[in-house]
Amino acid sequence: MTFSPTAQMLAKAIDESGLTQRDIADRVGFKHANVITMMKQGLTRVPLDRIPALAQTLGLDQTKFLLVAIEEYHQGVYEILSDTLGLPFTDAEQGLVVMFRMANLRTEIELDGPFR
Repeated sequence: MTFSPTAQMLAKAIDESGLTQRDIADRVGFKHANVITMMKQGLTRVPLDRIPALAQTLGLDQTKFLLVAIEEYHQGVYEILSDTLGLPFTDAEQGLVVMFRMANLRTEIELDGPFR
């Protein structure tokens, strides 16, 4: 068992997905399925640029998966993001952002004053 939080998150999602590692590799764009095994076991890092595709394929929360990986692989960058952007969002904060974006797409929101 790996001590990598990113690998653990990935392994759990793979186990729950019902997909083969070949299926996952094909959907995410990896040439060799053994790369999935290596990431799942924590033998190699999950490439940050593949996190969106992995998250979509495996039904993971993309933001949470990305933040776990950044925190593990790039602690200094994670600290800067956390301080500057107030990350990570709580579930409630993330829900508000999603609701705002959906309403904004439908042009239901007009912002005035300091919210503008």
